[in-house]
Amino acid sequence: MKKYLFVLIAISMLLIACEETGVTTSESANGNAKEENVKGVVAEEDFDKMYSDPRSYQDYEVEYTAQVFVKPERDEDGTYIQAYADPANYEQNTIIFIADPDLAVESEDYIMVKGIVRDQYDGENLVGGSIAAPMIEATSIDVVDYITAVSPTIETVEIDQEIDQHGYVVALQKIELAENQTRVYVKVSNNTDDSISYFSHSTKLIVENQQLEPEYTYESGLSEVQSNILADVESEGVITFPSIDPETTSLKFHSEGYSDNWELEIEPFVFDVVME
Repeated sequence: MKKYLFVLIAISMLLIACEETGVTTSESANGNAKEENVKGVVAEEDFDKMYSDPRSYQDYEVEYTAQVFVKPERDEDGTYIQAYADPANYEQNTIIFIADPDLAVESEDYIMVKGIVRDQYDGENLVGGSIAAPMIEATSIDVVDYITAVSPTIETVEIDQEIDQHGYVVALQKIELAENQTRVYVKVSNNTDDSISYFSHSTKLIVENQQLEPEYTYESGLSEVQSNILADVESEGVITFPSIDPETTSLKFHSEGYSDNWELEIEPFVFDVVME
């Protein structure tokens, strides 16, 4: 019961705030909140200011991505959500109401939220710490993927190169640059008669005189190249590295593997990439 005390109190306050602004759940049916009292729009660069002082932005529109971190609550009026607006750091808890009891959203989902700041919740969490959270009445909520929410692509470089050693084929498909990471898309095909192994964890990205190591992000949900691949099977996935300068003009991608057939000599798969 205590687990849901915080969200239930906050939901009650949010509904009261909506009523005080002249918005009722019937007026915001199907997630379309009444916007007669909207005062303006919170710019993306001002979101942190809004989060620090929600009451100063009451009745302003916001649009942001977040990650749901507890199971959403539902009743006949709608769906109630707690989500981190800064999911990469598990920070900026926001409380969200949308007049859609059938919204398909669950804990751990990434969401795109459009809505209106209605009030601020002040209270304590389960361990006695202080909480101040914006309460948002959503006009729309869409489930999105990890990349959209946490690591939007700045630039995509299509590569489409492959190296074939005795039927062990590694294809470098593309590289995506983001502000907080670099994503390398790889496909490995086993066109031999024996099992092969591919070592994603030991790949390297070489930029000028720097050697970058892979970074594993459990929450990303990105596919991974399998480490053991049977004959006539292919596997593809994404290997993430630290971010690089978008102005980088060239780099090397280095990866290794071996075949169960010890007679096959497999050299490292090294790709020279021109970033255009």
